[in-house]
Amino acid sequence: MDVSRFDSPLSEKIPIFADSKEKKSSIQRLYDRIPARYTFAFLGFLGMANVYAMRVNLSVAMVVMVNSSSIPHANSSSECHQTPRSNVTIVRANNNEGGEFDWDEKMQGIILGSFFWGYIVTQLPGGRLAERFSGKWLFGFGVLCTAVFTILTPIAARLGAGYLIAVRILEGLGEGVTFPAMHIMLSRWSPSFERSKMSTFVYTGCQVGTVIAMPISGYLCQYGIDGEIGRAHV
Repeated sequence: MDVSRFDSPLSEKIPIFADSKEKKSSIQRLYDRIPARYTFAFLGFLGMANVYAMRVNLSVAMVVMVNSSSIPHANSSSECHQTPRSNVTIVRANNNEGGEFDWDEKMQGIILGSFFWGYIVTQLPGGRLAERFSGKWLFGFGVLCTAVFTILTPIAARLGAGYLIAVRILEGLGEGVTFPAMHIMLSRWSPSFERSKMSTFVYTGCQVGTVIAMPISGYLCQYGIDGEIGRAHV
């Protein structure tokens, strides 16, 4: 009898020599009934939710980090051609209101977009590394890098916009391997007749993480944990 097929993660591993008198807790008995691939799918769901929660929180934090009252806003319109002069309004209010950074709209866009400069670089290498080594370790390393650099975001912002852009690029480099690694793990852990269901469940975590992170970030913006800059960073 060939027993090598039982080494696959898709097979159910049943103990051959089980002590009938052994007493197991109700939690252990419940855990024994859950296939390992379903546990993997649930953990993958949480992992993707965590990844997207760290990705979107700066979008909300930027609102209170920037002192918008000290930045000139141009409200240009090309619809009305009756007056020769352009319809431009320069808004300057009390500089004490708002956040502690004087970043204009262009700089804010660069800071938010710099994440994807690093994100796009590690897509193809991430897939190859996951195939050659291990998808779980690569995924964990990517999430860990993103978490560490997210924690360093307030420090980098106070050092300067250039430091913050560099941190955002490094965040993107770390998070760029998460999708390729998850693809590899799904291909190895999900049977063909369940692959679409498991993939859908795992990647739904991206939307769930976004939905949960944005209101929580808004709550932290309202009450604050580190002045203006740390309000939306968790």
